[in-house]
Amino acid sequence: MPNLLLSLTDALCARARPEPTEFSLRDTGQPGLSLRVQPSGARSWILRGRAGGKQMKWSLGSFPETRVKAARRAAAALLAAETPAPAPADLPAAPLFAVFQGEHEAKHGRLYKPSGLKAYRSYVRLQLLPTFGTKRLDQITRPDVVRWFERYSAASPGGANRALGILHQILGTAQDWGRLPADWINPTTGVRHNRRKVVGSFLSDSQMGRLGAILNFRIKELSCVGAALLRFLTLSGCRVGEAINLEWRDVLPDRLRLRDSKTGARDVVIGAPVRRFLKAHRGRMGTDRGTRDSDAVFPLPIGQEYETVRTIWFAVRRAADLPEKLRIHDLRHSFASHAVMSGETLLTTSLLLGHQRLQTTFRYAHLADETLLATAEQVGALLMMQAGGTTTGRL
Repeated sequence: MPNLLLSLTDALCARARPEPTEFSLRDTGQPGLSLRVQPSGARSWILRGRAGGKQMKWSLGSFPETRVKAARRAAAALLAAETPAPAPADLPAAPLFAVFQGEHEAKHGRLYKPSGLKAYRSYVRLQLLPTFGTKRLDQITRPDVVRWFERYSAASPGGANRALGILHQILGTAQDWGRLPADWINPTTGVRHNRRKVVGSFLSDSQMGRLGAILNFRIKELSCVGAALLRFLTLSGCRVGEAINLEWRDVLPDRLRLRDSKTGARDVVIGAPVRRFLKAHRGRMGTDRGTRDSDAVFPLPIGQEYETVRTIWFAVRRAADLPEKLRIHDLRHSFASHAVMSGETLLTTSLLLGHQRLQTTFRYAHLADETLLATAEQVGALLMMQAGGTTTGRL
């Protein structure tokens, strides 16, 4: 296909199919900007123009991560930017944030998991590029960062924390790669993250009983695989994504070998109840359709997607008369809380859950009032005995 001159849109760029030889779609909306389509299918933004009397070419990131409007903004900023002050002989002028971010993503993107890369791109596209995209890296100041962070925090404290971490990483990488002076101070340094609100609850014994009855009915009478997955979560404390991606080859005699969890590959030790449940579940699945080691342990009816499990959870939650605020992830909270209330240490519970920090497990481990009362009575009785008093009699 010859190089074409078009008014580019996201839809048109998405329809561009690779050919045996590389070609470009030149944009009429921004002179010098073109989308390069390579035989491998990779699509990237290229800007050609003049700077300092020389013909220059810049890379502005890839498509669809960088959309047409964002590419045009970055291109216009590059072409309109004033000639920067002379840089030291051993350090070139700092690039625009939008330009360097594309380079950062190209090299660091492969280190992310698919879900992490998707989140990274979303924060960059919706927050960082609109705010900092047209600034040179060395022109981003601490007041710029603080104003943006406070504005974003008012709407989404957690999202602001995550985006600030990404911004810190991008700017730090630029300094590591020699795009900024060694004595340059990262403007994100010292900006305090929003305090994380503890979210979540756990199921009481009675709630767990009602949930168990509904799950048993749906598993045995309706052959509901989603209900079996939820039952597995209550027994193992695994994350939803770990259960969705679990295959029979990952189920070993005494443990689960999770090849890709939130914190990386890990083993989950499983007790007799989980082993019996998985054995019975495999028998049910084998009766209907046969199972192989590469098959999903919980093959969902509309694909291995979180939304499928979420839909089933809503139906189960209503049938079990559980609070509407209760989330699937609260099954994991419940596993941790009941483990601690049964006498397990935070360290043991942390290892079962695959947490990297003990503080995370502490947030998960809610305690029932009766557990706190029983502990208070035990401590009180012990102190009375040590003081030579008595614990008998009425208050």
